[in-house]
Amino acid sequence: MPPTTFLIVITLAAAVTGLLAWRVKPPAFRSFSWRTLGLAAALFWGLLAVLLYQVYWVDYYSFFALPYGRFLAPLAGVIYFLVCLLMRWLALRLPGNPTINFLLFGGLESIPEHALGIVRFKILEIPMLAGFSAGEIYLFAFFEYIIYWGIVLTLGAGLRHFMRSTS
Repeated sequence: MPPTTFLIVITLAAAVTGLLAWRVKPPAFRSFSWRTLGLAAALFWGLLAVLLYQVYWVDYYSFFALPYGRFLAPLAGVIYFLVCLLMRWLALRLPGNPTINFLLFGGLESIPEHALGIVRFKILEIPMLAGFSAGEIYLFAFFEYIIYWGIVLTLGAGLRHFMRSTS
């Protein structure tokens, strides 16, 4: 993977983390209900799974996913709803800024997920990822997922605002 790609994703993850730590102070993070943040995660990850399956079916997913997997992609939202609840719970119980904790857990969550892909689904053998090492995949995914979970947090803030304004 070109060093500039790493630099871009690391810079974006740092910017997302800094911006959200500045905008979502600890009291604001604590005010997120588990339902709001969980719903944001379910919407984001469910829609992302559908999009990725549609765009990258031939180049990536068809190498290891069953053909009907495309129709099950929205169920990713259910899995990530539960992952989000665990991340929120942990972020609130550890010392420090819960927003930063949440985003770091998002990055860490990418590690077992990609380990499963590397070990069980042999994703490093897929032509799209030819030439990449497991370390490169883990490093990129860590920062990529910080960005994704930052989007979830932003979506959660938008949902919270919408729910407050309509009640």
